[in-house]
Amino acid sequence: AAVAHARGMIRKIAEMPRAAEGTRGDLAALLEQLRRPPRRRGLIVVISDFLGDMEWQRPLRALSARHDIVAIEVVDPRDVDLPEVGTVVLSDPETGRQREVTASALLRKEFNAAAAEHRAEVAAGLRRAGAGHLVLRTDSDWIADTVRFVVARKRRWSGGVA
Repeated sequence: AAVAHARGMIRKIAEMPRAAEGTRGDLAALLEQLRRPPRRRGLIVVISDFLGDMEWQRPLRALSARHDIVAIEVVDPRDVDLPEVGTVVLSDPETGRQREVTASALLRKEFNAAAAEHRAEVAAGLRRAGAGHLVLRTDSDWIADTVRFVVARKRRWSGGVA
């Protein structure tokens, strides 16, 4: 029964329609919706790129007082590492705005540093909330990454070692 339920949840996530261009996500508001009305203790899985503002931290901490939380951060390498390609067109999928920039060595260095700093802030915010943090990159093997995450969590829960 649990396996069938899990498959149903994964199917539901996979079949969610894509938001229209220009739709801006509000993770903090969605997390607040999970708090009201209060639900029985359970597991909350948050799947996001966690790009943008960090307003989600407070509602996530509040949810973690009652629920176990796993945050799945989906990372596209293009969001964290500006390649050495000369002129590139950057596009904001939420607004549809585009901007052409030259990927100079200095711009790449600043972009990569800002992306690394933001990812570190996300990791720290999730840690403060007591959430498990699984990073899935669009250019890697999600199954292997998920198995490693689950095995590490299981060891922590059981208090055992490898």
